Amino acid sequence: MNAKRLRLRLTHSGVHIVLIILCAVCITPLFWMIRTALAPSADILSSHLWPNHLAFGNFVTAWHAQPFLLFLGNSLLTNATIVACQLGTSALAAYSLVFIPYQGKRLVFFTTLLAMMVPMQATFVPIYSMLSTFHLINTYGALILPFVGSAFGIFLMRQGFLSIPKEMVQAARVDGATEWQILVNIVLPHAKPTVATLVLLNFVYHYNSLFWPLIATNTNNMRVVPVALSYFLTQDAGQSLQWNLAMAFDVFAIAPVVILFLLGQRYFVQGVTGVSLKG
Repeated sequence: MNAKRLRLRLTHSGVHIVLIILCAVCITPLFWMIRTALAPSADILSSHLWPNHLAFGNFVTAWHAQPFLLFLGNSLLTNATIVACQLGTSALAAYSLVFIPYQGKRLVFFTTLLAMMVPMQATFVPIYSMLSTFHLINTYGALILPFVGSAFGIFLMRQGFLSIPKEMVQAARVDGATEWQILVNIVLPHAKPTVATLVLLNFVYHYNSLFWPLIATNTNNMRVVPVALSYFLTQDAGQSLQWNLAMAFDVFAIAPVVILFLLGQRYFVQGVTGVSLKG
């Protein structure tokens, strides 16, 4: 018995050691970013773990180096619209796949799974061509319309809806509730972790997206944060790139994502651990 307890404790200790190492590996780049953002130009490459003198003025300089509020506003506006649209379309599609009987439901779900296997980059050329035909390039429409629907969002919402007892939906129908009322007042409130997971994953993915905004926009007033950062690191900085200012710009860039995760982390963890892979 003692030997079994000893093995169990050693296993738990080993798991904790591995987790601590992995956590340190993940935190190290973030620590280096903050450390560089606070360092004077002369101390960027020094061997000190922390700068001797903190240069908070780097944040002021980085803030005024570009119209960051404009870029942040573009990112927040487009991402919030994309998340809202995907939440609506995914919820409607998932509701039909789970709670509404009709022929061909399995085929629709199988088609959704197939759509998840297609790399999004493979669709950018025809999407760009269509948007160009309607003169939507370099507009908010070019940043939003290609992502209004999401196969992954439908799949995720469907898996979350499967955990909701169908008896609740049937009882609501008997009481005279419409399908829309059932979705809004019963299904979605019981699927808060799944909704939070979809919102967080979508926001982070599109907020960090560089490739599509880079080719779909071509003027300064339509830049989003990742594109602005890429220009800051290349064209705008030229040969005089100051890494402390670049890292200060990075701190501003990641702040909205960190705040959003802190606000929804409880539901996010529940959504990741609670969504089952039911058929």
